[in-house]
Amino acid sequence: MIKATIYIFLFIFLSHAGLAQLIANAGSDKTLCVNGNTTLGGSPSATGGTPPYIYKWSPSNFLSSTSVANPMASGVNVQTVYKLEVIDKDSTISIDYVLIRVDQIHTFNAGIDTGFCFGQQPGIKIGAANNTTAQHNFNWFPTTGLDDPTAANPIATPTVQTTYVLTVSDGICPNNVSQVTVTPFMRPPVDAGLDTIIDEGNTITLTGSGGLLYWWQPDYNIRYAHTTNPDVWPVVTTTYTLYVEDQHKCAAWDTVRVNVIPGDILFFYSAFTPNGDGDNDVFYIGNLEKYPDNNLKIYNRYGKMIYSATNYANDWNGTYLGDQIPTGTYFYIFSDGKEKQYKGTVTIMR
Repeated sequence: MIKATIYIFLFIFLSHAGLAQLIANAGSDKTLCVNGNTTLGGSPSATGGTPPYIYKWSPSNFLSSTSVANPMASGVNVQTVYKLEVIDKDSTISIDYVLIRVDQIHTFNAGIDTGFCFGQQPGIKIGAANNTTAQHNFNWFPTTGLDDPTAANPIATPTVQTTYVLTVSDGICPNNVSQVTVTPFMRPPVDAGLDTIIDEGNTITLTGSGGLLYWWQPDYNIRYAHTTNPDVWPVVTTTYTLYVEDQHKCAAWDTVRVNVIPGDILFFYSAFTPNGDGDNDVFYIGNLEKYPDNNLKIYNRYGKMIYSATNYANDWNGTYLGDQIPTGTYFYIFSDGKEKQYKGTVTIMR
């Protein structure tokens, strides 16, 4: 009890003698609008110790002075922690800090113009990625096609092109207004062409349109399946489906029926490109499998036989004794093994 009384006496004595503890006061934390202004420090910015005081503020960013009790911070555009160092006559030092936040309302917006595949996608999210409702209110207009017109990033599903206006408010800074246009993209106008008829063993070129990317199915007996004009040679009546995708990645499809008339007519391809890419690399004869006892002979322009095969199986790739023969026109004689012989030319293109 005696010690406590002594401590109280000493504190009162030191206080009256002007030796109370030095306390720096940098002021209260504040939130400003971007490029806002405020006065730093308390009222007063230093107490206790032995006056006069020396004030040192840091950093100097945005400050009118670093050596006064209450400097003005002007044009603040980034969150900053200011340090106040107070030094009294006896070189005693006291330090305090104040946080100046910058309201982020100016960074929020409606996002960039966008769109979605109508009927294929569940709408599109709009609004900037950093939008947040932590301390801000979001209001979208019109509300048509929005799942939540007060959300920071609502899902938009308009049926027609619509421009949405976003107003962001927080009661501290001026409202931030921006807009975004959302377009519902329709299905691409795909067309797989008209149904057609071919003889078995023949090849036909299909004609598709309406997209940017193409994919034909089924993928058997077909070349150039990812183009607008694939070659197909179905052995039975087949329905081909064309899938397309446009520049917006919207998809659509259409079908075409190729009716095949059964038969055994031979079809001789007039050219091939033996470059090893797996596409049209051999001399092809349609319906060849129906003539297993066939015989094929190939001659150059000088009459020299450069290829001969019994039971030819669509596998000659334009070589002679293992070497590639040059680009040019060659002559063939084909016996079907039954009663007919065929003569013609085939061109090799490299």
